[in-house]
Amino acid sequence: MEGIWYAHFTSGEVKGDGMAVLRDGLIEGGDPAHTYSGSYQEEGSNLYANVRVSPYARSSLPADLTHPITYFLRGSVSGDSARVSGHPDNRPEALVTVELHKGE
Repeated sequence: MEGIWYAHFTSGEVKGDGMAVLRDGLIEGGDPAHTYSGSYQEEGSNLYANVRVSPYARSSLPADLTHPITYFLRGSVSGDSARVSGHPDNRPEALVTVELHKGE
């Protein structure tokens, strides 16, 4: 799992793309409107992650977040691809899906 990953996320009508660096169980990354930080655990082909998504204050894009949100994600890894989904704490209706592809 360690390396640079391209991330495409979908949350309802909101879609976006970003980059995430996974190293030593930690996640760091971002996109033009957010920063990401958190942790991950890989168990065989299963992947679990806690990711805090924060609004990027200097973004020129309209804000879809007013405060940081932590997502609890789980899914699977297959080679250089992974797919995880989950929701923020206490909001099961706010499903987010993330497709990851490892960079070269």
